[in-house]
Amino acid sequence: MTNTDFQTPDQSARQVTETLSASTASVYGSHKTAWTLGILGLVPFVLMAVIFAYAGRSFIAYPMLVLAFSGYSATILAFLGGIRWGIGMVSRAHRRRVLILSVLPSLAGWILLFVPSPWIFAGFAAAFALQGAWDILVARRRELPAWFGRLRLVLTGVVVLCQIVAFAATY
Repeated sequence: MTNTDFQTPDQSARQVTETLSASTASVYGSHKTAWTLGILGLVPFVLMAVIFAYAGRSFIAYPMLVLAFSGYSATILAFLGGIRWGIGMVSRAHRRRVLILSVLPSLAGWILLFVPSPWIFAGFAAAFALQGAWDILVARRRELPAWFGRLRLVLTGVVVLCQIVAFAATY
């Protein structure tokens, strides 16, 4: 048996955080890559929110815009849940709970696809806010690298704002 067989959940969580931080630093500044990709991932949200704000329901391709915006939103929610699933796979602390909770974003995104506009956007705003709060809280508890919490704060803020713009423009 090794020392890791007798760790408390807190020790295990810290070990995962240290491992993630060390591996992140050693993989050519992958936190910079994550920031770059995260910011680029905002482009569809911002562009579509601008179209909603400018044209609203009068936009000739309004149904397609709703489909594209909500489809992208559901996809990104599923991606965020996948991040949490991956973390749950390597974490010894709360593994079962994290794995169970990690499927909720994709389920929420799928269910929201059946909600009519503008309420779909309010639902996505709430779902992204909840997912972002969870990620930020876990990073603040040092179970994830601090940079991840900052990244999620920025990305969540922009995405929620875009959802609110879409809601207001189509209400």
